[in-house]
Formats: sequence, structure tokens, C-alpha cells
Amino acid sequence: MDYVCGVSHTFKRVRVHNVNEENMMDPRSLEKNQAKRRRKKKWKAFSTVINRIFGFFLVTAIMVGIAGLLVLASIVGGEAVGLPEAKSPALKNTFVATMLETRRFKFVPRIFLTEAEVKEIDAGRTPVLNEVMDPTLIHVPSDEEYYASLSPEELQAQLQQQGKNLAYYIDEDGDGYILAPVKGKGYNGYMLIILDPTRVFVAQGGEGQTINYIAEHYGAIGGINGGAFVDEDGTGTGREPEGMTWIDGRLVEDGRYARESFVGLDDEGILHVGYFNYKDALDRKIVGGVSFEPPLIINGVAQDTTYMHSSINPRSAIGQRADGAILMLVIDGRQLSSAGATYEDLVNIMLEFDAVNACNLDGGSSTVMYLNGDLVNSPSSASGYSRGLPNAFLFR
Repeated sequence: MDYVCGVSHTFKRVRVHNVNEENMMDPRSLEKNQAKRRRKKKWKAFSTVINRIFGFFLVTAIMVGIAGLLVLASIVGGEAVGLPEAKSPALKNTFVATMLETRRFKFVPRIFLTEAEVKEIDAGRTPVLNEVMDPTLIHVPSDEEYYASLSPEELQAQLQQQGKNLAYYIDEDGDGYILAPVKGKGYNGYMLIILDPTRVFVAQGGEGQTINYIAEHYGAIGGINGGAFVDEDGTGTGREPEGMTWIDGRLVEDGRYARESFVGLDDEGILHVGYFNYKDALDRKIVGGVSFEPPLIINGVAQDTTYMHSSINPRSAIGQRADGAILMLVIDGRQLSSAGATYEDLVNIMLEFDAVNACNLDGGSSTVMYLNGDLVNSPSSASGYSRGLPNAFLFR
């Protein structure tokens, strides 16, 4: 039996009787079906490799070309090369910041700028936060509300009256989550909606394990990558988390003691977003969370992300709706089929999915989504698979 909650939210029990169509096939049809799936899987792997190779060389050529053009413009004047805006420091800052968010292209700004100039631009990214998150704007349904359900028809009518996108709220197959494709100008991605936030938790990556390994170790159904990690030598192993990190109600990394951009879940399933320190996390009863920036949405208000001076890249983000549902977002990038997204793109996507609070997570080669034993997106890592991660947001 399906249950739906009467507070603009749908909780559905997992169906007990799930008929596997392959069990109903005769041996010959079954073999044909499996062979077709194997061919499709091989073609997907081949096309992914080709896409990644061409995408890498294309992005590299574009990045180096743009950098050279900017330097030339600064020497002979922007008008001479058709870039009157090139004299603006904002354009240079955006380019440098975008490259610094990558592991493979960090060297590009240093071809044309001194180390001191690069560090000055990086240090100039100062956050502006005017909102303090109000947890009372999130309502996680109680057990009583869980079972005090509307009929599917009544729920649909209520959602339509509120102007909601039914595809983001109605769980058709009863597994408690919804996977929705996300498409925009120059990017593709996925939104994973977990209707019950108490199913979501932060998992530790150990010595920098892949999301596949982490999810299987914790018995999780799916999830996305989490926060930052120390990467002084540029190898990207994900062994050591960077910034304040909470797992299973305990502090595993204390960060810098000062308030830093943080996103985490409390013991009731409410997602907290903002600039917090250790005491703030304790006061908010955080049980799992990671550090990364920038905050995207707080109390339904889009936050100013321009201080990051960043352009397009692969992105990950996490958010929460007013009804408690957790939103996990990944956007592919550095590929022919998907160049990447800006922070403004993330804000707009999260607002489209009715996020009240949302925060950016580690992106670039770290961006990955896992579901039911497979990767959902196409990571931009050199291998095409999940890189080593310090932690991840998962759900059971």
C-alpha cells in the first residue's frame, strides 16, 4: 500500500512484490536481452572515453587560448584584440579563480601571472553573507503526519494548486527517492531527491576511497561526494578532509576554529547551511556535515556568489525543501556534451526544485553521483570513474 503525507510531501513505502521481468522470459529471450545490455554498456564506455579525451584537449586549448588572449589584451589594449572588457580586473579574476578550482589546470594562470599575483586573486575571494539560517522554515513530518495521508489524487491536486512540479514530488515507484535529469545551456546533470531526510547521513571516506566503495561499505543506496580535502601535492587522493567535518555525531576534523562555510544535518534531519564554527555546530546538534563554499541559498534567498570569481566547472551541491526532502545535485563538466555550470546556475536549479537552503560542495573531478551500484553521471576525472573522496552524503 502507498502512503502519502498531507503536507505537500510524498512518502511511499517500498513495494514488497517487485516482479523481475527477466524471470518471466524464456532462456533464449533472456540471453538476447542480456547480450543487448552488454553491447549497450560497452558502447557507453567507449563513447565516454572518446568524449572525455576530446573534451580534455578542447578545454585545455580553450583555457590556454583565453589566458593568452587576456595577457595580450593587457599589453596592447583590449580594443586591439576585440576585447574591450579585458582591461577589467573582474575578467582576469574570474579566469584565475576558475582555473584554481581545478586540479589539472591550476598551472595555466601561472604561465602568464606571477605566483604572488595568483595568490592575491585567490585571497581576495571574501564571502558576503547577510542571512542567518532559520531551521523553523523546514518541516520534517512526524510519524503521525507520515501516516495521516492524503490520497494520491488529493495530493496531486494540492501540489498543482500550489504550482509545484509534480515530477519533483510524486514518487511513482515507491522507493522513497526521485531521480530527475537536469539540463541547461551548456550543461547536463542530475538531481536526486530523497523524500525522507532522516535517511541521509555523512559517510567517511577513510583513506580516500571511491564513492562506490564508501556506499557499499555503509550499505547505502546512493549519494554524492562531499567536502574539501587536503591536496598540497596536487595528486587528488582525498585522504584527509579539510575544514570542519562531523560524522556520526563526532568531530573528525576541527578546521580553522574560525567560522567557515559549512553544510550539515542535525539529529532531526534538518540541513543547516551557513558560516559555522565548532560551538555553532554543537548548538545546532549537527550529527554529520562538511566544509565547502559558497552557500547558495539560505531561508529561500539566493546568496551572493560573485565573490568567488568563478565561471563554469563540474559542480556538486546539496539542499533541502521546506517539506524536508533532501536535494542532491551534480552537473557534469569539461566534456563535449557538458561544459559545466556556474554557481549562479546552481542557485537557479536549486530554486527551481524549491530549495529553501542549499550549499555548494566539492566539484571538478570530485563531482559524482552513485545510485544502486552504478555511477549516474559522467565524472571528469582522468579515469572517468569516482576519484578518492574524504567523505560523501549518502542515504540508506
